[in-house]
Amino acid sequence: MISDPRTWDIPLALGTPSPDLVASILLLFVLWVARMIVVKLIRLRSDLPPHVLRRWIATSRNVFLFLLLLGLVLIWAPQLRTFALSLAAVAVAIVVATKEMILCLSGSLMRASTRAFAVGDWIEVSGVRGEVVDHTLLGTTIQEFQPNSFHYTGRTTVVPNSVFFTAPIRNLTVVRDYTFHSFAITTEADIDLPSHEPQIASIVERHYGPLREEAERANARIERRSGVDILDPESRIRFSTTDLGKARVTVSLFCPTRLAETLEDAIMREVMVLFHAARKQEPAGDASP
Repeated sequence: MISDPRTWDIPLALGTPSPDLVASILLLFVLWVARMIVVKLIRLRSDLPPHVLRRWIATSRNVFLFLLLLGLVLIWAPQLRTFALSLAAVAVAIVVATKEMILCLSGSLMRASTRAFAVGDWIEVSGVRGEVVDHTLLGTTIQEFQPNSFHYTGRTTVVPNSVFFTAPIRNLTVVRDYTFHSFAITTEADIDLPSHEPQIASIVERHYGPLREEAERANARIERRSGVDILDPESRIRFSTTDLGKARVTVSLFCPTRLAETLEDAIMREVMVLFHAARKQEPAGDASP
C-alpha cells in the first residue's frame, strides 16, 4: 500500500538565510533610500549656486558610503576576525598588492582632515589646474583650465588621491573672482622705453581705472579672509630685457578674473600701436641735425 503523502519526510532544499546577510541587505536598502531622499531635497534648493549643489551631493554620497562600509564591518566583524586570523599571510599579500588603493584611501582621509579643498574649489595639483567637480575615496575629478588662464578646456582629469602625499595642493579659490594678472609686451631694443612710461601708464589707467575701487574692496576682503597682507591693488609697470636682447614691458594688474584676458588684449593692442609709431618716428629723429 502507498502511504499517505502527508507523512513523507522531505528534507528542505532551501536553508535559512544568514542573519548577517539579511542585516547587510537591510542596511544597504535603508541607506540607498535615505540617500535618494537627501539628493532630491538638495536638488530642490534652487537658491544655491551649481557648484554648491554638486559639493553637497558629493558629500552626501561619501557620507552614506562611509556609513555603509562601517555598518558592514560591524555586522561581519566576527567572520572578518576569524578570516583574518586564519589567513594572515594572505592578508599581508593583499595589503602589498593593494598598496596604491590604501594610499588613495589615506589621501582621501588627509584631504578631509586638512580641508585642503572641496567640490567647487579651484586647485592645482601635480601639474593639473582646474575646478574640482567630484571627489571619492579613491580619486578626485578636476575640470581642467587652459594654460595660463581660467577658461575651461572641456577635458576632465581624474587624479588618484595618493598624489596628495607626493605633490603640494594649491587652492586657487581665493582668486575665483579676482586675481593678480601679469603679461609682457616685447619689442625691439632700439625703443627708449622709460621715455614712453607716462604714455603706457595712461593707457593702463584708462582701462584699469574704472575697476580700481572694486578691486580695492576685493583686495581687502581677501586680506580679511586669509589673515595675511597681500600686494596692493595697484597697476605696476616694469621694464626688462629678454635673453635675446629684446626690450620688455611687464604690466601687473589686480583685476576681475573674468576680465583678465580682455584687459590684457586691450592694453597690449594700444601699447603695440604706441611702439610701432615710435619706431616709425625714430629714423626721422636720427636724421635730424
